[in-house]
Amino acid sequence: MSCSDKNAYWNNATNPPDQSALNVDLLSALLAYSVCGALASVSNIICILTFTTKKELREKYLFFAVLAFANLINTFFMFLAGILRRNMIYSNQFMQLRSSFECLLLPAPHLQLPGGQLPAVVLLVIDIERLVAVYR
Repeated sequence: MSCSDKNAYWNNATNPPDQSALNVDLLSALLAYSVCGALASVSNIICILTFTTKKELREKYLFFAVLAFANLINTFFMFLAGILRRNMIYSNQFMQLRSSFECLLLPAPHLQLPGGQLPAVVLLVIDIERLVAVYR
């Protein structure tokens, strides 16, 4: 076994180079993923600006501004992942085997983890705050 096979690099025998034809059905789904991510990102930016520019909203709804920021990370991941995956299909690299280190060189995985977990944590903090406010 050569080094390139062991590290899961491109292998024409296992992954033929005609991937664009094989993955054409994914293109519309990934376009929708990108468009939804872009629209949601713009909406989150508007929410953040609204909550942070008005003093009374900033004081009363601080956690909602943090939630909008957490969702912004998640929706920006959606946008970026859709764009990058479409580009991989067009360049015949979508089904290419990659090592874990190669995946970490892409920007999307670094946004996926905080973007997926941070909104849930912020919602938990908001729920705890409301629970304390009710029973105080």
